[in-house]
Amino acid sequence: MDLIASFYIDELHDMLLYKKLSKIVKDKEAKEKFIMLSEVEKFHSEFFKKIMNRLSIKIPKSPSNFLITIEAIFFYIFGLNLTLKLFEERESATVVNYLKLYDDERLTKEEKETLKRVIQDEMEHESFFKEKTESAFLKNLRDILLGINDGLIELLAAVSGFVGVYAVGFLVGIAGIVIGVSGSLSMAVGAYIASKSEGELNENKRLRRLLMSRVLNAPQPEAQEESTAKESAFFVGFSYFIGALIPTLPYFLSLNIRADQALSYVFTIIVLAIVAFITSITTGVDYKKKILEMIGLAIVASLATFSLGLFIHYALGLKVY
Repeated sequence: MDLIASFYIDELHDMLLYKKLSKIVKDKEAKEKFIMLSEVEKFHSEFFKKIMNRLSIKIPKSPSNFLITIEAIFFYIFGLNLTLKLFEERESATVVNYLKLYDDERLTKEEKETLKRVIQDEMEHESFFKEKTESAFLKNLRDILLGINDGLIELLAAVSGFVGVYAVGFLVGIAGIVIGVSGSLSMAVGAYIASKSEGELNENKRLRRLLMSRVLNAPQPEAQEESTAKESAFFVGFSYFIGALIPTLPYFLSLNIRADQALSYVFTIIVLAIVAFITSITTGVDYKKKILEMIGLAIVASLATFSLGLFIHYALGLKVY
């Protein structure tokens, strides 16, 4: 699909979604804002449609109203704050894409001027959504998604390998819990170090700018940097452990090892699809592609470790079955 056509679809999608949300949210200010945003996105979609008509680009089909309704219900269930945070991330990604489009030689001078207005609109939308999302939980959305995603995929692969080795549900579950705890601690430490190092680097850059401009202001307190690093470590570690529990807990049901394994896959795939959907919104990529990609990688990884487990089982002549 042509880049301009994809932008048209994105703007049309957002227009319909904002319009749908304006009808179901109870917050008066948010309702009025969604109505206004819907009108702005309508202008954006019509702008891209005019460009497509001039360039003889085929107009793509409108987004599915059913899927937009499901998306709106999802946002409504998970609350206004999370919805606004996701929109903030999406608007940020949109601005970057539109800045790239500005260099497209197919655009006329007048269209580039209009595109500037479109970019300004998106930046204002991002600012509005950012103002509405102040809680630490939402600020660490990326850390939460990272932790859950890693916990889901890594533990699905790990427990699948254990099933191949000894196929005893309770033992598989215990092993999964141990790996989940150690993995969450490892992820938390890694996130803490990475976040603290990034904070120190940003502080050094800030101090350099201050010195270069001969402004003698005091640097940002170290305690604030450590607090941010601790928050990142907590959210990554905790969410990793939550993600690790999903593929692990079914093995404590002690049904049949194959039934436990099947439930482990089903639960993991469902949660992965939800995580992929949220991730796609924050990055601005197609959610269907993201869901298939994440689920596909998880299944490939788990089948690989399961095969390795079977090889170890027969190579060592284990008699657990």
